[in-house]
Amino acid sequence: MKKLSYFVTFIIVAFIFSINAFAKEIVIITGEQVRFRRSATTSSGILAEFYPGDELDLVSKNGGTGNGCSLWYKATYNGKTGYVCSEYVKIKEIIEINPDDYKDYQEYLTKAGFPKEYISSLVKLHQKHPNWDFKILNTELDFNKMINLEYDGYFKGWSLLEDYNNSYDGYKSTDSWSYNYLTDVFSNKFDGGGYYWFAANKKTIAYYLDPRNFLNESNIFMFETLSYNPLYHTLDGVQVMLKGTFMATGYADVENKKTYADAFMDAAIKYKVSPYVLVSRVIQEVGSNGSTIVSGTFKGYEGYYNFYNIKASADGGDKEETIRNGLAYAKSQGWDNQYKAIVGGGSFLSNDYILAGQDTLYLQKWDVFGPNYVHHQYMQNIQAPVTESLKTYRGYVRNNLLENKFVFSIPVFKNMPSETSLPDKGNPNNYLSSLAVNGNYLFKEATTKTSFDINLDSSTSSILISASKVSAKSTISGTGTVSLSGLKQTVVVTVVAQNGDKREYKINISRDSGVSLDISEILRVLNIKNDGSIITGFKVGTDSSTIIKMISEKELKAKVSYFDKDGKEKNSGIIATGDKINIKTDREEKNYTLVIYGDINGDGKIDKLDYLQILRHYYKYTALDGIFKASADINKDGVVDKLDYLAVLRDYYGYAKIDQ
Repeated sequence: MKKLSYFVTFIIVAFIFSINAFAKEIVIITGEQVRFRRSATTSSGILAEFYPGDELDLVSKNGGTGNGCSLWYKATYNGKTGYVCSEYVKIKEIIEINPDDYKDYQEYLTKAGFPKEYISSLVKLHQKHPNWDFKILNTELDFNKMINLEYDGYFKGWSLLEDYNNSYDGYKSTDSWSYNYLTDVFSNKFDGGGYYWFAANKKTIAYYLDPRNFLNESNIFMFETLSYNPLYHTLDGVQVMLKGTFMATGYADVENKKTYADAFMDAAIKYKVSPYVLVSRVIQEVGSNGSTIVSGTFKGYEGYYNFYNIKASADGGDKEETIRNGLAYAKSQGWDNQYKAIVGGGSFLSNDYILAGQDTLYLQKWDVFGPNYVHHQYMQNIQAPVTESLKTYRGYVRNNLLENKFVFSIPVFKNMPSETSLPDKGNPNNYLSSLAVNGNYLFKEATTKTSFDINLDSSTSSILISASKVSAKSTISGTGTVSLSGLKQTVVVTVVAQNGDKREYKINISRDSGVSLDISEILRVLNIKNDGSIITGFKVGTDSSTIIKMISEKELKAKVSYFDKDGKEKNSGIIATGDKINIKTDREEKNYTLVIYGDINGDGKIDKLDYLQILRHYYKYTALDGIFKASADINKDGVVDKLDYLAVLRDYYGYAKIDQ
C-alpha cells in the first residue's frame, strides 16, 4: 500500500506540472560560422550563419543523413525553416510555462526562472497591468564580464553618457584615456554627435546595464518586444507622438503627399517593427527640433537625410566628419527625401537589429549575443534605453494603450550583485595644484605624490602652509599657520572632492639646523645615556639592529657602525657589555662602548656566571677591570662588593631587575 501511495503521488505531481509547463527542445550552436541551409546538404543555399551560443527551435532530430553531414537537424529561426549539421550543435530541453495556469503570479515568475530580486517589481506591475506578459531572457553572461566589455573591451569610450552642464562628473571614467586630473578635464572626443558626450565609469555602466533598476511602469518598455502590432500601433497614435516635434506637420514626401506619420506607419507595416519605437528613436537621435543630418542642407550632401544617425560616427569624434559619414551612407541608400530616410532607416533597424534578435530597446544598446558581445550595438549612449522607453510609455498613455497585451523580454545575467546604484554625481577631483610651506613650493602642478619631507631650523616654532586646488568644486583643510613641537612632526592637508572622496597630503617636518647635529645632541634627543665614552640604558635582550636604526634616522644625519667586543662587525643579535659603537656625522666621529649592568662576562645575559665573577673579584681570586668592572658596579658607588653580587643574584632569580 505504501508503494502504491508513492506512485499515486508521483502521478498527481506529474499531472500538475504538465498543466503549468511543457518541455521543448532547442538547438544551441557550438561551432563557428555554422551554416543554416535550405535543405539537408552542404550544396544547398545558406539561409544564415551562426556562432557559439546562438539558439534555434528544433523541429526534428531526423532531418536526413549524408550529403556532407552524418546527421542533419531540422530547425526554425525567425520564421525560416532550414537544416544544421548535428556535429556543430547540442540539444537542450527547456520548459515553457503559461502564467494563466498559476493562481500565484509570484510562483509563476519563480518557475519561469526569474531571480528573487526581480520578482517583487514584476508582481506589482502584473497587479496593475494583468495583460502584460514578462518573459525571461537568460543571457548566460557574467555580469561583471559584460561591464568590463562595455567599458573598454571593444574600444575605449564604447559606453557614453550625456552631460551638457558638467553636472554628472561622478558618473564619468577617471582613467587616463578619459580624464586629466591635472586640469580636471574629461575627454569628449568619443562621439561626433556633439561636445557633451563622455565615457561612463564602471559603476554607472553597471547601474544602466542592470535590468532590475528599470522594472517600473515607464521604463519597462525598454524590454518591450519591438514587433509591429496592428491592434495598437495606429496612425493616430503616431500623430500623437509627433506632436511638438518638427515632424508634427508638413510632408515627408511632398510629391506623393506622405506625412511624417505616414512614413513611420509605412515603415512599421513593411518591416514589422513598432512605429512608436521608430518615432522614439528618431527623436532620441536628432531631437524634437531636428539636426543638421536631417536638414538636407549639409554641404556636399544637399537633399539627403539620415533620421536614425545610421553609420554616423567618426574616429576621434569629429562632428563634421560624423555627419558627413552618416549622409554618405544616406546617399548610398538613395535617401533623397525625408520619407525614404524614415522608411529606409526602419529597414536597417529591423533587418540589422530586430530580426537579429536585438528586438528590444535594451538589447539595441546592450548586445548580449555572441560571438562578439557588445560589438553590435545601435548606440553608445547608456541612457538611451531609459529615455526612449519613457517616450514610448508616454505615447501609449496619450493613446490609452497601456492595457494592451505587451510582451517584455527581460534579461538575466550570471553572478549579479544584490543591487546596483549610481555613484555620487559630484566631481571626483581631490588633487592640489600647488602646496607651499612658508612660501616655498613643494610642488607647483598636480602630482600623484602625497608625502613630502622638509627640514627646518630647530628654532622654527611655526609654519605657514598654503595650497591651491585643481577643481573649484573641492574643499581644502589643514592650511594656515601651524605650531610646531618636537624635532619631528607630520602635518596633514586634506582635499575633499565634491563627491566626498578624500586625498591627504602629508608634510613630514624635521627640525634641525639644516646640517647634522652634534653626536652628543643626537644621543640626548634619543634619550640614550652616555658619559662621553660609555653608552648605557638598554634592556637586556635588545637587538643591535634596533640601536643602529635608532641612531641612523635620516633626519639626524648620522652613520652608525656596530661591532662586538672582539671587533667583529655586528648588524644583528643581542647586545652585550663590551660592544663597540662608532657614530659618524659630517661634523665629527665618536666611539662608544656599551655597558649592560650585570652582564659582566659580555655574553648579553645576566646569570650565575656573572655573580660568580663578582665573588671572584671580591675575594681577589681574579680582578675585574675596565668596562667589565663598570658593568659589575651595579649600584654605581665606585666599588664592586657584596651589594652588587646580591643585585645580580636577585635579578637572576627574578626578585628585582637591575636598573639599566
